[in-house]
Amino acid sequence: MPDVQPTSAATAQDQRTERGRATRRVAVISGLVNLMLSVAQVAVGVVANSAALVADGIHSASDLLSDLLVWFAARHAAQAPDKDHPYGHGRFETAATLGLGILLGLVGLGIVWNGVERLLDVDRPIPGDVALLVAAAGIVAKESLYWYTMAVAKRLKSDLLKANAWHHRSDSISSVVVLVGVGGAVLGFTYMDAVAAMVVGAMVTKIGWDLGFGAMAELVDTALDETQVAEVNRVIMGIDGVRSVHM
Repeated sequence: MPDVQPTSAATAQDQRTERGRATRRVAVISGLVNLMLSVAQVAVGVVANSAALVADGIHSASDLLSDLLVWFAARHAAQAPDKDHPYGHGRFETAATLGLGILLGLVGLGIVWNGVERLLDVDRPIPGDVALLVAAAGIVAKESLYWYTMAVAKRLKSDLLKANAWHHRSDSISSVVVLVGVGGAVLGFTYMDAVAAMVVGAMVTKIGWDLGFGAMAELVDTALDETQVAEVNRVIMGIDGVRSVHM
């Protein structure tokens, strides 16, 4: 059998502490950006009569709540195993991801409903030009958060941070949709603002479902796919000294 040196409890705890500290740092930076962006998007959206921009602002506000969830999960997941949690507190990340998925699903449905109401309104106002500038700023901010969060997620091998990074990427894409919708509305196609709001809501709902479903599957210990199990068996059996694999 290969000589494998077990990681000491102290070293493992140090790794959990560093992981938690880095994750919380990402959550704080992301939260500050989302707070400023949400206030700007909602305020300008209301003043400039853009439902799509208001929807994007609500989306950013939900991102702020998700950042708080990430911070909370990172703080608890970094704790060492104890009497009540002999296998550690890693599932706090999974539970937070499930909560994030549910939150996004509800917010997305609300945005879609608001967009439908706007689309049925025959007296749709034309958004102001300033809405275009804020929508463009949202794209830059969200894409920057995606690359930053994904870099830390890969370094820490954190599924929660990866989920939040893709959340930022989806926000960037939704801001592109908002930019197109607002631009079309400014040119006179007023329905495009409402349609953009509905598209953003649908995207948010889909992301919420994917995150929530995956987290639920992990919480209930859903079995791996047969092809994944076969690959694990192949790798393990390729280790010198291993004679069989079970469980």
